[in-house]
Amino acid sequence: MKLAYTLDQSIALEIGKHYFDLHNDYELVSAIHDRTRCYLSFVKREAKWVKDQDPTHLIVVFEQVTFFQVSVGTRLPNSIEEIGFKGPDDWDLDWFSQTSDAETMHILFRLEADEFVRIGAGSSLVLTNLLVP
Repeated sequence: MKLAYTLDQSIALEIGKHYFDLHNDYELVSAIHDRTRCYLSFVKREAKWVKDQDPTHLIVVFEQVTFFQVSVGTRLPNSIEEIGFKGPDDWDLDWFSQTSDAETMHILFRLEADEFVRIGAGSSLVLTNLLVP
């Protein structure tokens, strides 16, 4: 999977000088799969530690989706516990890779209570008003 961002410490997305801590500063509010695209929408938490200048909304977009799974019983909004990569045939949720070493790897967003969203796609990018040129 080709990413327009990098993962940091299995909890955040980095894009140039922008750092989005999905574990501490945002909640996942929706996961939508629409044919070959998938959209994960995040809303900024209302907490003292969250920076005012951080965007209120983030959308992580996946294109050329080949696999999409939300664990049974997942409730939203939910918090991200960690983000990592898994081989398409690897179903062990206790181990993740911080880097994608193959185009076929899935990205896994592990949520509270061992719930998850797992996506296989060709590419991924982040949409937010901060990234508009």
